[in-house]
Amino acid sequence: MRILLVLLAVLTSTTAAAENVGVVVTGEATMQPQLVSQLEGWLKQNGHELVPAPLPPDAVNTLIDCFVIEDEGCARSIIEKRSKSKAVVYARVDIQAGGDLEKTVTVLAYWFEKGRTAVAERRFCERCTDLALRTTADDLMAALANAGQKKAGGKLKVTSKPPGAKLVVDGKPIGFTPLTHTVEAGPHELTISHDGHETETRFVTVKVGAIETIEVPLVEGSNDGGKKQLLPLVTMGVGGALFVTGIVMFAIDQDEGRNEPEFIRNTAPSGIGIGIAGLAVAAGGYFWYRSATKRESAPVAAITHDGAYVGWLGRF
Repeated sequence: MRILLVLLAVLTSTTAAAENVGVVVTGEATMQPQLVSQLEGWLKQNGHELVPAPLPPDAVNTLIDCFVIEDEGCARSIIEKRSKSKAVVYARVDIQAGGDLEKTVTVLAYWFEKGRTAVAERRFCERCTDLALRTTADDLMAALANAGQKKAGGKLKVTSKPPGAKLVVDGKPIGFTPLTHTVEAGPHELTISHDGHETETRFVTVKVGAIETIEVPLVEGSNDGGKKQLLPLVTMGVGGALFVTGIVMFAIDQDEGRNEPEFIRNTAPSGIGIGIAGLAVAAGGYFWYRSATKRESAPVAAITHDGAYVGWLGRF
């Protein structure tokens, strides 16, 4: 009696775990019954409960219209609102001309599941016989199921010391630690950064339904290397601009002479000073860039109405 109860419990739990799925096939009318049979056969063999006619005829027509205008959101809305099953496999089958022996069959299929993003796969069956179409359909369904599992994904549970670090997953900012985030199954790149600490990178692989826990101890240090390099680059740019300005001022200089106006542009001295200052600032910026990790040193420069001075302040 106890064995019978155990078996009954196992059977009950298996039935409850099985996902109920309906199949809708459109396209080439002569191919629809065969493809429906093959798709339903694959679902049965893989433990799914079949729901006949998961959509009413008018909903199927609307679904077809959604794909005519290539609106997947429209199709998903129809499944969410009108489907009798939790999931729907929608497939469209088409035949390219070439005769019965040379025909190429194209099958585009979507796996819609309520509450999840749809997945899609396309397969081509060249010189398509009944056996070849069965193989194509089986391969298509296996790919859909695998893609659906990846979409289901798992979770990342990330903590850091100290907490409050910024988390970026696959280049997208997610939030601040500690946090738990749902991701697709597969490999992911994590970047964890915190003010006053070195940025850390982790590579993890998430399995379907699993929770990957990542603890990241952050090392004290500076993560503003980009800023430290930007300032000397700006300094070099300012120096270059000053040098060009000095050249222009020297070029437009006017000397006293019989044919010159009463008031002349005597810009050569200032131009020379500004040009020299620009060269010095640019050189200082270069050396600053080379020693960007040394905060205690920096270039200095000043320009007055009658001269200029440049130098370097700091320790080396």
